[in-house]
Amino acid sequence: MNSLILKILAVLFMVLDHVYTFVPGQPIWFGYLGKLAAPIFFFLIVEGFSYTRNRKQYLARLLGFALIMVVVDYVLKIPNNIFLSLACGIALLISIDWGRRTKKYGWSIFGSIAIGILMCFTEASLYGLGMVLTFYFLREKKVLMTITYILFSMVFLLMNIGSSELFDQLFLYDYQWMMIFAFPFFLLYNGKKGYSNTFLKWAFYAFYPVHLIVIVFIEKFINRVT
Repeated sequence: MNSLILKILAVLFMVLDHVYTFVPGQPIWFGYLGKLAAPIFFFLIVEGFSYTRNRKQYLARLLGFALIMVVVDYVLKIPNNIFLSLACGIALLISIDWGRRTKKYGWSIFGSIAIGILMCFTEASLYGLGMVLTFYFLREKKVLMTITYILFSMVFLLMNIGSSELFDQLFLYDYQWMMIFAFPFFLLYNGKKGYSNTFLKWAFYAFYPVHLIVIVFIEKFINRVT
């Protein structure tokens, strides 16, 4: 399973998640599958960071679309901006990698902590931070990376243990833990990029704001006619 296939799957899961979030009357399993999207996206940006020839341009693209999403969010009155979380993830990796290469660990640690704190205030929050660090530091040890990811995902499951309405809490209100089921995709990944061209690269970036605009307009139309 190459990078292109993973991107397509992540996009499909993301669309289901946003349809469930914004369009009334959708089955909850849309939301369950939606929890697989972010882990795959974060896995792919770590891979992208490792392979890209220009990390600064990579960061600039993510920041550019993050700014676009600030405008889109303001107009549509929604809080979605995964680009900002992904950009923070790449900035964090640039800081860590710079420290490892230059041996200037003090500045690297300071910068990494600052970026990590900032990332916790973005859409992906602690989930994104934990995934970026897991996928980066254990990238060459896929089995250990997968085990660590599963344990990390289980933390959010265990947080609900003891709830008086455990089933409802886990399957209706707080099912972020279902991101645990993304791990097979990491094991199936073959390290190859797959088919790629300039149009396809920018299409994946543009799809995020465009699909949100379409879904929100569909939601507004349905609310108007019902």
